[in-house]
Amino acid sequence: MLRELLDSMLPPGTRVVGGGSGLDREVTWATLLRTIPARTAIQRGDLLLFSVDLLSMREPPLSFSVLLELALEREAAGLAVIGPVPEPWGPLADEAGLPLLALPEGTSLADLANQIARFITARREALYEIERELQRRFQQAALAGEGLPAILRALAEVTGKSAWMEDAQGAPWPDLPSPPPSSPGQAERRAWLRRLPLREEAEPPVALFGPDAEGRVCLAGAVLLDRRPIGVVCLLSPSPKITERDRFAVAQATAACALVLLRERSLWSAEARVRGEFLAQVLRGELPEAEARRRARILNEPLEEPMAVAVFRAPDAEENAERLAEAIRRLTARFPRCRIQPMAEGVAFVFPPPGGEADLEAVVEGLRVELARALGLSRLAAGVGGVYAGPAGLSRSFREAVQSLQMVEALLGGDRALAYQRLDVYRLLYPLRESEALEEFYNQTLGPLERYDLEHRAELIPTLEAFFACDGNLQRTAERLFLHRNSLAYRLRRIQEITGMDLRRWEDCFRLQLALKIRPILRRSHERPGSGSDPRAGGGP
Repeated sequence: MLRELLDSMLPPGTRVVGGGSGLDREVTWATLLRTIPARTAIQRGDLLLFSVDLLSMREPPLSFSVLLELALEREAAGLAVIGPVPEPWGPLADEAGLPLLALPEGTSLADLANQIARFITARREALYEIERELQRRFQQAALAGEGLPAILRALAEVTGKSAWMEDAQGAPWPDLPSPPPSSPGQAERRAWLRRLPLREEAEPPVALFGPDAEGRVCLAGAVLLDRRPIGVVCLLSPSPKITERDRFAVAQATAACALVLLRERSLWSAEARVRGEFLAQVLRGELPEAEARRRARILNEPLEEPMAVAVFRAPDAEENAERLAEAIRRLTARFPRCRIQPMAEGVAFVFPPPGGEADLEAVVEGLRVELARALGLSRLAAGVGGVYAGPAGLSRSFREAVQSLQMVEALLGGDRALAYQRLDVYRLLYPLRESEALEEFYNQTLGPLERYDLEHRAELIPTLEAFFACDGNLQRTAERLFLHRNSLAYRLRRIQEITGMDLRRWEDCFRLQLALKIRPILRRSHERPGSGSDPRAGGGP
């Protein structure tokens, strides 16, 4: 870096006249300007050495702003000049962000160019040895079978700084050291990963974020699999000073993490194919009980333990299935008894029931919210089956979860989790949604009332739903609907006249309540603004 040259190599008395914000630019060589060169003579990373007189020797004379523009165009690292520096040059360099250094009188530019060249060559050799040593250390950690924790420990040891790993959404990587409570540039890191193009080169991209209000910076390296970033290795420095050793260490640790994850994925893929095919057969009930138990013993699958099944499905299910399955694996990696299997019906998540009095639906809902946030999904539906043991029990839980999932998508907006145990009478009604008998029963019972509401813009069906939701209590029903009791009494009389049913008779009330539950699950939609057809009204799931 130019700052390093200024501190350790340039002649004493060298001053920064302007462009101090660019002192972290990398210097790759020193170029002595004896004449104003063609553009191709200046290379990226060059430190340009010249005298003030050089510009006036040109015929016609060349302005400093033109030279500055040429240096910026060629991505030079900076300019070092000998001679009295005109006052306007400093502000121009500040504006360009390109360092302008004033060398002390008597400095030999030719000797200085040779010294800088030797310094850069020696430094490259030293850094190459450091890079090789770091590469060896991190590869050993990766190949020793200790995985990501060993690599992050090695990174912290060789740099003396805090190290951690995040996924592409900025969440801590499971089962690894936790990041500091706040780190510089967390949102910027996520945006940086999203902007990274598909990368062919072996060297992982590294970027610096910060400083924050406390002066800390975060050096981050993108972990690439299939040329795409799946996470980031982070190194926290308490000050803005980052050494080349730190940069090399992060790059090598990042490459080692990618190697570990690639090996894990390859091993998992081979085993997962066998286990996944078996689990899919069990969930669909395609294997005889005895055969399923025999294969479970061979594969060491815990089919005899009580397990529950949840099924997740997002919009564009086929496109999102693999992303969803991978996200579930990552979020549940600390629970080795869980199983994740993409299916035609959705992504199945097989898991042991949580201890204590934890509610299955609440557990799955928490995971669903995390998944939707991690994947940026606007909607994500989940159904939850019961807890059963054995192959037949697992298949039953899967069927229940699928039915609950279908209910969430069809009736509840497709953005929540629902347990099969909460379906109530819908367990019986939903499988009959295409039945002509169900349609006929509804038309005979509530059909006249629905037509009346449509023709007169009335609210009799919502009134009936509220009446049953309040267990027939007139005072509570009126309060719920913000009606006077006389207005409510009028509506209830009209309902009885139109349907021909008596709300004082239990059998008539049962028929009306059953029709209300049938209403939202029929294939044809009975919804219209204000119709109150939310299946959750009147006791729905």
